[in-house]
Amino acid sequence: MEDLNINTIELEQMRSQMSLLKEKLDKQEIINERLMRQAMNKRMSWIKNYIWFEICLVPFLLLLFGAMTHMLGLSWFVFAYLAVMLVVDVTADYYINHVDKNELLSGNLVEASRKLVRMKKLRAWSFFLSLIAVIVWVILFLIDLKRVAGSFEHDFLNGFATGGFFGGIVGGIIGIVIAFIIFHKMQRTNDDVIAQINAITIDDDQH
Repeated sequence: MEDLNINTIELEQMRSQMSLLKEKLDKQEIINERLMRQAMNKRMSWIKNYIWFEICLVPFLLLLFGAMTHMLGLSWFVFAYLAVMLVVDVTADYYINHVDKNELLSGNLVEASRKLVRMKKLRAWSFFLSLIAVIVWVILFLIDLKRVAGSFEHDFLNGFATGGFFGGIVGGIIGIVIAFIIFHKMQRTNDDVIAQINAITIDDDQH
């Protein structure tokens, strides 16, 4: 009888220890998931900061090109094309890349993963269409610069227009390369966060 009581006590102690261990493991899993969610949100934050940088850059670019258009007598149609293109592009970027941080920190990760996949597809389409629009604008801009180059009485303006023509070619190529690098980095960031979400959701399913 005494042995039975001892075994019962030992069994209860083991159950208590197992319960405490399970509780600790559950808390650890919650902490790990929270840390992973925070890491995912931080990883996506650079995209948000880049979009705000774009938004702040647009007025500066329009003022600069507007002054150039006025000084050189360039076509205001080319300026209007640039203005519409920049506004549409930045608006599309903001819409496509906007992610509510609460979705990653406390929301449904499966739904967040679907949104990130959709974001990648929309971003690819946006990049392709923006690339076409930029190439068309660069061609129009270079044609316009070629038109006015050599038509000024002042040598400085002639040199400025001619230099702008060749600089526009080089700048256009560099700009497209940089845009592709940023696009690729954004897509890779989405892939990394989606992989992290899959790791969390798979673990949850196994439990």
